[in-house]
Amino acid sequence: MATCGNAFLRIRYRLAGQVLRYVDRGTVNCGQARHVSSEMERGAGGRSSFSGVVATVFGSTGFVGRYVVNRLGRVGSQIVVPLRGDEHDYRHLRPMGDLGQITPLEYHLKDVESVKKAVRHSNVVVNLVGRDYETWNFKYREVHEEGARVIAEACREAGVQRLIHFSALNADPHSPSSFLQSKARGEELVKEAFPTATIVRPADIYGHEDRFLSFYASLRGFPFHLIPVLDRGNLTHKLPVYVGDVAQGVVNIISDQTTASKTFEFVGPHSFVLRDLVRYIYHVMYRQCVLVSPPRWAYRLVARTLELSPFVPHMTRDILTRLHLSNKATPGVPRLEDVGVSPLALEDKALPILRRYRDFLHFDRSLDELEAPNKS
Repeated sequence: MATCGNAFLRIRYRLAGQVLRYVDRGTVNCGQARHVSSEMERGAGGRSSFSGVVATVFGSTGFVGRYVVNRLGRVGSQIVVPLRGDEHDYRHLRPMGDLGQITPLEYHLKDVESVKKAVRHSNVVVNLVGRDYETWNFKYREVHEEGARVIAEACREAGVQRLIHFSALNADPHSPSSFLQSKARGEELVKEAFPTATIVRPADIYGHEDRFLSFYASLRGFPFHLIPVLDRGNLTHKLPVYVGDVAQGVVNIISDQTTASKTFEFVGPHSFVLRDLVRYIYHVMYRQCVLVSPPRWAYRLVARTLELSPFVPHMTRDILTRLHLSNKATPGVPRLEDVGVSPLALEDKALPILRRYRDFLHFDRSLDELEAPNKS
């Protein structure tokens, strides 16, 4: 029996390799394969079924991207994972789909032909590419504007059915943040190139390995329990949203054709004053917290110094600006609830995320024993 099983696997691997070589030569009729795939749904649902979705997820190795790939893989989607790193950058994505359903593909955002190749056989494209900070090789304009335009134009030329483009809440061409300015201009370029694109504007996203809750937790090393927050957090309001809800929202958008050409704002169910939010984070961590408000010029000077670091900067002047900008949801704009997702409350997910920052009593309290943070 073991010999027969091994022989079967060898045959399956050989067939899979032949199919990949056949597709790579471009001999598949892309137009036909793309448009009939949604009619070929089979199975009872789940990772071993086929949902009819062949998705290219740009930015799949990032924080949100891995959750989107996971949710798509759960329902039996074929997923192309474009990347510009090595095999170690995507190997954690392979188990998220059935055997052979997660396909890595080398690309570069400035190489238009590689982008076209990445979307050639897909009927859905999700653009999660973004930068929190600028580098010598990639400025905000090159990623959020030119990169978004290149992907949208490639989708239009390839006949892709659905494009979901991630922007940011508060994206505004007149924002004090260069990041948010570029996001706003990127939305316009995507709409011009692909008018039926769905725009998603998420608020601050939290989850394991995030850059929101974990950022404030990383300030725990300051002496005398001092936590520097401009204006002590009294003037900033946040609408944090759980990354799993964001990923599920993307999957639901893909399955709902009426969401085409719409803009969604993915926000959490509650608004928090930043002061109360930081205090809650340290309450969960069993640490003392004394909020102090350093002079704005001093904080920006520190941020500027960190920008010069040869390593990944944990703070830049633009990140500092965004940290202290209030999240403002636009009245009348669809949210997670409009695509069938009930966003989780922060207190339902904070403990598993922040538990690792405790020095002791790691399993002392359960979720239902923690007081919820004050809501504004």
